[in-house]
Amino acid sequence: MRTFQAFVIILCLIGGLYLLQGPEFYWPDRFDPSYATHLDGLSSRLLGLALLTTAGLGFMIIRQASNAQGTAAPKRWQWRFFLLLMLVIGLINAAFHLGTYGPNPESRRYSETR
Repeated sequence: MRTFQAFVIILCLIGGLYLLQGPEFYWPDRFDPSYATHLDGLSSRLLGLALLTTAGLGFMIIRQASNAQGTAAPKRWQWRFFLLLMLVIGLINAAFHLGTYGPNPESRRYSETR
């Protein structure tokens, strides 16, 4: 389990640092890949911050688990974790809200009808 946690944290760090550079890309729709949300520089930076915060949350969990003796985490830790988790959800929501939804130019179906 520790290996999986370390792998996910490293992926969040690498992905977050890459997205902080602000690359533009299309996020395909789940049900119809011919449509996508175009995420520009600000949106991808917001997603990068969300991934970096998620990696920080992973570090918090590992640190708390290594220090605990079978007891619940302190209330301050729980509130801090909750607020950071809400920040992550808000950053992801803001990124997709700022993105523009439309046809996906990278989709095969869109290219065939064009």
